[in-house]
Amino acid sequence: MQTIYNSKTNFSSITYAFTRIALGTYLLYHSLQSVMAIDVYLTNGLTYFNDHSSLSFLSYITPVIPFMEFFLAVMILSGLYTKILLQWAVVIGIVFMLAFHLLGDLQAALYQSYAVAIKLCLLFTIRHNKFSLDYYNYWKARKDLQIIPQRRR
Repeated sequence: MQTIYNSKTNFSSITYAFTRIALGTYLLYHSLQSVMAIDVYLTNGLTYFNDHSSLSFLSYITPVIPFMEFFLAVMILSGLYTKILLQWAVVIGIVFMLAFHLLGDLQAALYQSYAVAIKLCLLFTIRHNKFSLDYYNYWKARKDLQIIPQRRR
């Protein structure tokens, strides 16, 4: 069984860390761009939906998306709870990729599909090393377990 926590720094762990940091930087840039011009973002986002559309429920969560993307970006950049956050990011990306496709914005759907593909690659090849906070959480928990004496019965 291959462990996902590796204390060695090899090519695959450096590649994984670089890709994770690049994805987190892209998400952070995109979310900050949306938050800084929230009125433009909301105007553009709400033009996709009309009142009689089957996807009009997405207009209610549109204002939350930049803040959610910011949170995901910071956590992916730091490498904290990476697996669960990548799972959520994939689900959100698939929902919006399908929504953009159904609404006819194929370019936005294509960009979403690229991001989902990168997130899936990161999810299925997850490697925590010295470049992620998950590794330090695991290392500290393992160290704490070794210090605690076990009682015999």
